[in-house]
Amino acid sequence: MKRIKGLSAAFGALLSMMAWAPGAFAEGSPQAAAEPVESYTLENGLEVIVIPNHRVPAVSHMIWYRIGAADDPLGKSGLAHYHEHMMFQGTEKLKRGEYSRSVADKGGDENAFTSYDATAYYIDIAKKELPLAMELEAERMKGLKPDPADAAKEKEVIIEERRLRIENNPSALLDEQVNAALFRNHPYHWPTIGWMQEMEGLTLQDVLDFHNKFYHPNNAIVIVSGDVTGPEVKALAEKYYGPLPSAPIPARVWNEEPPQNAERRVYMHHVNVKQESWGRDYATASLVYGKKDEALPLFLLSQLMGGGKTSRLYTALVLEQKIATSVDVDYNGLTLGPAEFSIGAVPVPGVSLDVVEKAVDAEIARALKDGFTAEEIKRAKTLLKAQSVYARDGLSGMARIMGWLRICGMDKDYFSRWPALIEAVSPEQITQAARDTLVLTHSVTFELLPGEALPEGASAPTGLPVGKEDTK
Repeated sequence: MKRIKGLSAAFGALLSMMAWAPGAFAEGSPQAAAEPVESYTLENGLEVIVIPNHRVPAVSHMIWYRIGAADDPLGKSGLAHYHEHMMFQGTEKLKRGEYSRSVADKGGDENAFTSYDATAYYIDIAKKELPLAMELEAERMKGLKPDPADAAKEKEVIIEERRLRIENNPSALLDEQVNAALFRNHPYHWPTIGWMQEMEGLTLQDVLDFHNKFYHPNNAIVIVSGDVTGPEVKALAEKYYGPLPSAPIPARVWNEEPPQNAERRVYMHHVNVKQESWGRDYATASLVYGKKDEALPLFLLSQLMGGGKTSRLYTALVLEQKIATSVDVDYNGLTLGPAEFSIGAVPVPGVSLDVVEKAVDAEIARALKDGFTAEEIKRAKTLLKAQSVYARDGLSGMARIMGWLRICGMDKDYFSRWPALIEAVSPEQITQAARDTLVLTHSVTFELLPGEALPEGASAPTGLPVGKEDTK
């Protein structure tokens, strides 16, 4: 299970890669040419998207369901993730483990992830095995039939996963507490993997009910990227997915996030922390939530503030003041609900987190007051525009990005328009988006610190500012 809030891992990785090689991209270069993306909808409502890429005789088959951790019923957090695991435990025709063995026997790779907004399953495999990929996924969509004993064992697997990835990971524990503080009412405030006490109460019947409600062709998107054409994928999709019936899908009803009117601070002490760190998350707009027109400027703002060694925060904190060893800035604008604009920094040994925070705030104030230079904006745009070129190089990267775009309701051609959309963003729009987003009352500032947490009921140590929380 990967914790994915909006942008796919591939999307972020592409940006990181290109931050160090801005000269590699030139509009009109041969790499920019690509066959058009095709899409169609089967009679049962299944959406199919084809992304031709004939460089390698292989395909990436992804099936995305418009259901995720944000749709977990109250008191049953972690159900979407538990269901994802149970998709590998057997159907009417597939025995436990047979799905994975079938893919491995053909030299393929398979996995899945649950995010707040969607759940996705992928198979990367030789082109000639695309019929097998569709046959397997169609069988799993049709229905689950796991052995109750296997269901009980798999629940222990996800509980152990939480212990290993969350309970024993101070950064992950802190992340949960920050989300819970940042989003007070929206379902993004609970973890995708679930709270331990609620995971322990999940049942096989919960999984089957969840599957029967949401896993139908009219709630899914199949994306095939690789050495394929539209007509051949359509013929296979109609053969394997076409016979599956559609079904009424319950509306996604999520609590709205109330106005954010107070700055929040969270402190996490943990004996496993060797290097303290500082961060701040701001709740903000996404491409489809809140002030949607500010999403593209926020992508650029993220690049300007923390995208590489020439960004504002890296230059100020790492190169000039030498008070931080690293700076990270991220904006996850592909979310159905509120997005996050995140800033993080690790101080140089001997430098206090207060010094780092003041330096970050000073750079934010400078950006809000003076904006950015034409040279800074040109470089940021070049890097962001390059994504739409380099995403075509890999087998599955484009399929992942397309999946997120479609989950958010963007059309299949949105990514091809990405360079023009980014180029059209004005300096004034970037500054205004920064002023609307980088507001302390919309944020949670957090620190990860070494040492034991306060015992339950104990008073905060002398000097801890009023209103700060010491979080276990």
